[in-house]
Amino acid sequence: MPTTYTVQTGDTLFLIARRFGTTVERLAQINNITDQNLILVGQVLIIPEEGAAGETGGAKAENQETLRISGLLYALSTNKRVYRQGEDIIITLVKTNTSSRDITLSYRTTQRYDFVARRGQEQRETWRWSRGRSFAQIGSDITLRPGSRQVFRVPWNQTNNSGMQVAPGIFTIEGYNVARNLMDKGISVKVSIQRAVGPTPTPTVTPSPTAAPVPCSGGNLLINSGFESWSDPASPPASWKGSNLFRTTLSHTGNFAAELGATHNERAVLFQRINIEPGRIYDLNWWARENIQTGGVARYVLFAEIFYYNREGDFVGRTEPRYSQEDIPDNTYQQYSLSTGRVPAGARVAEVRFTFEPSGGNNNTVKIDDAELRCIY
Repeated sequence: MPTTYTVQTGDTLFLIARRFGTTVERLAQINNITDQNLILVGQVLIIPEEGAAGETGGAKAENQETLRISGLLYALSTNKRVYRQGEDIIITLVKTNTSSRDITLSYRTTQRYDFVARRGQEQRETWRWSRGRSFAQIGSDITLRPGSRQVFRVPWNQTNNSGMQVAPGIFTIEGYNVARNLMDKGISVKVSIQRAVGPTPTPTVTPSPTAAPVPCSGGNLLINSGFESWSDPASPPASWKGSNLFRTTLSHTGNFAAELGATHNERAVLFQRINIEPGRIYDLNWWARENIQTGGVARYVLFAEIFYYNREGDFVGRTEPRYSQEDIPDNTYQQYSLSTGRVPAGARVAEVRFTFEPSGGNNNTVKIDDAELRCIY
């Protein structure tokens, strides 16, 4: 029986490929996906064999615990026990039917799992994977035959529920299957996050003068940031790429803005790649408003993400705040800002991406205008 994965809110094909140890191209090929930027919440993807091998779905499990729950064998693992600050912690939960009968799992929504990180002896919740995500209110049943399994993997980038870097310490990672009657029965492993320590400096008697760092230019790195260069309303604006969006004249400034959600109940993306420098700190600022339809229902999440890549195009990190419909004002623009913190070592390209993820019969849209990415330090 092939391993499958159901697309959740906030997923991209890149993140799913990374989670299962395969490539975007392989996922697109095996699932007949023509637009790699367009996958739908609730869509079931086949995971190729190279991404489903082994109990941890292809990742080496250095830190693993197992537990039997109602005929299922849970295996929760992380790829390491000890991490430096800022390292991704790859968490994998595998559910295997070890009984001799079919087991049917019933779900109230499209959510299938959850992961939680708790700090220290007090076990205070620090991070929850599902926080800020919305899930289509569609119930379904999944039957696991004897010997079959489900694999769920997510990277935790060591930020808390507010998007801030967590302090070093001991954390308990919990994994849950959220099927009815099983959602409160989880399994846990412990990891240690240690403060990053730089190399010991070599003492010198007469140190040479240190050159002052080159200051940032201060200019906006995004091209066509106000979307004024937009000749074809049915295509993305100049210098941007995307899908399921259209040109609107209800702008914050200028003539145009980008409206995400041309088809209101489908995912929309808008993104641009620019060159950056590692070790720098950048600020992303943009304006957004919700467009209320008459009798409209607002159920969506807006992701404002920055993905970092090296010269070879390999992923090296990301910044990922998210906003629900309660965070974006109705029919009026509001400015939003985020700081990247220091860009990861090796990063040379940043992808600024806005993702509109609707669910549950949503029929409202979100407008984006005047996006700016500036080097601060």
